[in-house]
This record gives sequence, C-alpha cells and structure tokens, in this order.
Amino acid sequence: MSSAMPDIFYDLETEELLDPNAPDQESAIRALHFSVGASICECHGEQIYYSTAALAEQLVQHDRIIGFNILRFDNIVLAYSGERIARAASDSANDKTTSEKSLPDSPGELRNLLNKKSFDLLTDIEAQVGHHVSLAALAEGTLAKEKMGNAPQAVVWYRLARTLRDRWPYALSDVNDAEGAQRAAELGEWFQKRLEQYCLGDAQLTKKIFEYGIANRRVAFIDFESEHRVVKVIWR
Repeated sequence: MSSAMPDIFYDLETEELLDPNAPDQESAIRALHFSVGASICECHGEQIYYSTAALAEQLVQHDRIIGFNILRFDNIVLAYSGERIARAASDSANDKTTSEKSLPDSPGELRNLLNKKSFDLLTDIEAQVGHHVSLAALAEGTLAKEKMGNAPQAVVWYRLARTLRDRWPYALSDVNDAEGAQRAAELGEWFQKRLEQYCLGDAQLTKKIFEYGIANRRVAFIDFESEHRVVKVIWR
C-alpha cells in the first residue's frame, strides 16, 4: 500500500454545549467533554468512536483531515480531552487499524499536528463571505438536504442515553421491575444510536459538500434573509 493515505472526514459531539458568552472561548472549548465521534475514509469506511484516543490515532494516519469548524472546535476538543491518553478497549471493534505512531504527549502538539493536516470548509468559506455560515445553511443551499439535528439535541440525546443505560436499569431492577429495566436500557441504546447517526450524518454532509465543491467549483448556502447565495471555491 502507498504511504499516502486518502482524505478522512470527521465530526465529533460533546457532553455539554459551549457557552457563547464565555469570556475565553478557547478555554471554554478545552473544558468540554467528548461524547462521540465519527469518521469517513476510503480505507476504513464509516466508523464511530467512543474515545478521543482512537479517533485521534485514526486521523493522524491520514495526510489530510477534512471537516467543518474543526480548526476552532473539534481539533481543540480532541487534543485537550483527557480521554486521549488511553484508548478504551471497547473501541477495538471500531478502530480496526491503529497507528504504530504514538500521539504527541502535549495537547498543544497534538492540536498543531491535527491543524497542520486539516482543511476546514467553514474557515475557507468565511474568508470569502466575511461571516459565519452554518453547516445546515450549506447543506440546504448546496445539497437541498437538512441536518438530522442540532448541537443542543445531541447533548440531550447523550444525557438521556447515559442515564437510561447506566442508571435507571439498576434502579428498576432494585425494585424488581425487570421489564422496566429492559425497556429503559433499550431506550438508552436508541438515543445512543440516534446520537451516533447524527454525528456521522454531519460528517457525511461535509463530505458531500466538499465533493460538490470540487466537481462544480462552487457551493451555496441559505443566508439570514433566506436568500440563496453562491460561493466560488477552489478545492482539490
């Protein structure tokens, strides 16, 4: 196999929402906790991750990492999460091929490594239009598709999944409600899958928008006044 690795697209979700009014936004992002991640590449297909170490190890194997708002959000969360130190054993089924290279010891070094390999669609588009453009607006304008959800919903899904899987089945079992315990666990797994599908869905949208931009040399978004705006791009 060639040493050059194909592009990899990724997205991640966090356990908490970022406070937009926090005086130090970067510190606020560093304090967030990872909940789930997803990646897409030709060599490994679509994968879900439950620890930052497994996701980071997969990403750094590739020559280019592509995402949406990864330079100012995802890469920071990934680099500064304490979970990156030791990959959970449960990730081995999803992380079929792990890198022989160790991750940098310093979060700053890991962030720099990720940033060096990253192409961020949001950063590129913002430089041209002069303001933030959401992934939802790009998906609607470019692909005529809607996102599966939003960040607040993802946080609620994570909390419901964790509580229903890890707390209520035991509480219900303690009061001899076996059927209730089973239903709580099943509902927790349903919310977990919904979270994973949402995260993967955002990575899929990013990939489709990027490929559309390469093929057509333009993308489009729906602006604040519900107008359809076209942006010329030079992506390759």
